[in-house]
Amino acid sequence: MRSLSALPRYSLLAALISLTFSASAQDPAQRYDGVITDTQGQPLKNARVHIHGRQQYVYADEQGRFSIQAPANAELHVSAAGYGDSFVTVKPAQPQLNINLTPGGIERIVVAASGIHKYNLEMATPVSVLTGEELSRRTEPTIGETLKYEPGVHANYYGPVASSPVIRGLDGPRVRILNNGLDTADVSRIGPDHAISADAITAQQIEVLRGPATLLYGSGAIGGVINVVDNRIPRQLRADSETKLETRYVDVSDEKTVALNHEGSSNNIAWHVDGFNRDAADYNVPRFSNDEGETATRLENSWTKSNALNGGLSYIGDRGLFGFSIGRLESDYGIPGHHHHEDEHEEEHEEEHDAQDDEHAHEDEGVFAKLKQNRLSMAGEWYTPFTGIETLAFNAAYTDYQHQEIEGGSVGTTFKNKALESRLSLEHEELGGWHGLVGYHLQHADYRAFGEEAFTPDSETLSHAIFVLEEKQFGNISAQLGGRIEHTTHDATGLTIGHDTDITLPVSDDFTAVSASAGLVWEFVPGFSWALALSRSERAPGAAELYSNGAHIATSSYELGMRYQIHDGEIELSEQLSEKETANNVDITFRSFKGDLSFTYNFFYNKVHNYLYLADTGLTMADLAHDEHEEEHADAEHDAHESFAVYQYQQHDATLYGLEFEARYRLDAAQSVNVFVDTVRAKLDGGDYLPRIPPYKTGVGYQYNGISWSADLGVTRYAKQNKVAANETPTKGYTLLDASLNYDFSLSQLDITAFLRGTNLTNELGFVHSSFIKANAPLPGRAITLGLRATF
Repeated sequence: MRSLSALPRYSLLAALISLTFSASAQDPAQRYDGVITDTQGQPLKNARVHIHGRQQYVYADEQGRFSIQAPANAELHVSAAGYGDSFVTVKPAQPQLNINLTPGGIERIVVAASGIHKYNLEMATPVSVLTGEELSRRTEPTIGETLKYEPGVHANYYGPVASSPVIRGLDGPRVRILNNGLDTADVSRIGPDHAISADAITAQQIEVLRGPATLLYGSGAIGGVINVVDNRIPRQLRADSETKLETRYVDVSDEKTVALNHEGSSNNIAWHVDGFNRDAADYNVPRFSNDEGETATRLENSWTKSNALNGGLSYIGDRGLFGFSIGRLESDYGIPGHHHHEDEHEEEHEEEHDAQDDEHAHEDEGVFAKLKQNRLSMAGEWYTPFTGIETLAFNAAYTDYQHQEIEGGSVGTTFKNKALESRLSLEHEELGGWHGLVGYHLQHADYRAFGEEAFTPDSETLSHAIFVLEEKQFGNISAQLGGRIEHTTHDATGLTIGHDTDITLPVSDDFTAVSASAGLVWEFVPGFSWALALSRSERAPGAAELYSNGAHIATSSYELGMRYQIHDGEIELSEQLSEKETANNVDITFRSFKGDLSFTYNFFYNKVHNYLYLADTGLTMADLAHDEHEEEHADAEHDAHESFAVYQYQQHDATLYGLEFEARYRLDAAQSVNVFVDTVRAKLDGGDYLPRIPPYKTGVGYQYNGISWSADLGVTRYAKQNKVAANETPTKGYTLLDASLNYDFSLSQLDITAFLRGTNLTNELGFVHSSFIKANAPLPGRAITLGLRATF
């Protein structure tokens, strides 16, 4: 087994490289000063000035003034909320810039997850970005619920406390959840009842890359990427420090949340502090009957208590930057539909004392999770380190994660994950007209699970990869090419032979995944473009898909990995080798981003060879062989689990296809309307539909943005889903009506926004088809949110 302590040498080496700002390299940069105003000549405070092709940017002060160091002939991207953006090419002979922005229009947003600083409207693959006021309005306690209104995105909804995104029908290990481009390193990809550690309330923007995004982020991104972007490692210097304080109350769950975000700088040092505290009780829901015929108006065990504190510091110079951040997250949350029995055997292990402080407070609230995460991140950029190299960039994160499930004063199951990830890239100047980057990516995870629901064995995963991304302009056509070679090794230490026995064996599996993509973006007339993206992406099976062997209480099933087979009720090791998943994906996108009408069409077709899925074996746990010792010690909990269906990971070719559409029409300078729709079909070739595929959804909305007042009204329809897998039940359709109202005003030195938001205003009963516990966990009922946001 590899030692985690041996791996930081990769990160330390890259950090030293990024810190070594060589004086010998030539620096053609010059300082440019300017003022940003609107069409009436009024200064635009906090307008952002970004150097195209770099992470470097600054904000304008209260007089709209800014100062930035940039290479000669660099392109500056200037943007401000509510204004169309502007591109300015700087010239050494004109160091003073006066820039005017026009209200309205389409704002281009730099997509951090693109790797080569692409704007959202320039990418060949479909992408959407939630930022600013819209992100604040959509923020929920989980990432899945925050993003569920984005076209092509749904949520697997394990209650309001653990809801993960579903992209084009794919979730789990096929969708990577990132924080600033690096994996969150939690265990949310293993089980739907495990919460994502990233939170939207302290984020600057959340990026959704739909379709395979494996080139930068590994073979696990075969379905898409969710990148939560914050400023914990500062990348800009501010003329004035800025503090944002937000508080909100939600009546449907008695939720009380307070969040803080502070940023500032002095000379070349920038700092960042953020944190939040959230306390919510069980959610109220419309009256419903669960699968046992019980009637309820409250989703039991859906409470949450979370808090986090993060801080970061950076040195930002003309030649580059280096920074680090450290953060701590603690979250206790109930797990809906997660039941145990009072006479269960109490397991003893060394972590039990960690939960003692809160156990007694929740003894009567059912099983709950106690999550702790410490995370240390570093990032560095070195501009023009060598001839031909524009930027040498490095980022890394070390995460220490622990998640305990507790009931009745004892720890039932503990999940641990210690992960190290680092990425080093070289962005080169044009070679034959091609501009891009090459890089190396390291990921290491040391996963441990023990206790009554540890259905996956301890495992250690190590992957190394090299990747390349390139682009070239041919007139009004932009061509984009990329490739990645990744080698992954899984070492598992305790594969169980048989059913509930003590016979275990070590095992190792390794895979080499090769992925490639090509894309074209053709702006055939100004403001209109076609995009075509072709990709072949390989995914190595995850450790849970290979080695699972045990009852998974969260899904009321017994899960068995590919490394096993069932013979006459006996669980044995299988000699059949697992294959890589291979997704051949085609995306066609048509965009309009000029004038009063803007829209985006996305059509996709995804042919997946050796699709890995949980198949119903037709057996239950009662059909599995039991030894005499086990029968003598059978208890009530064991008997309750006998009805659990036995599912085993299998591989079969599958096809997924569908479309996403979003359009917005500006009625005037203050008013606009929008419409969106998405749908996906997913079937095994020659077989059944895949399970838990979301139905199509469609929505319409109206937005008003005045000087002091703004409002939003939206209706979203989720259709009935009757295209279901074997042994899966259909789900009725439902409609959600949401509205919000904001009022901006000033009080002394404070810029304040008071907001009122209502969700599910008609109190409609809705069940999420993609949820594992849909019959027992309806969506929250009518909810009213009151809040204040102050900036000073």
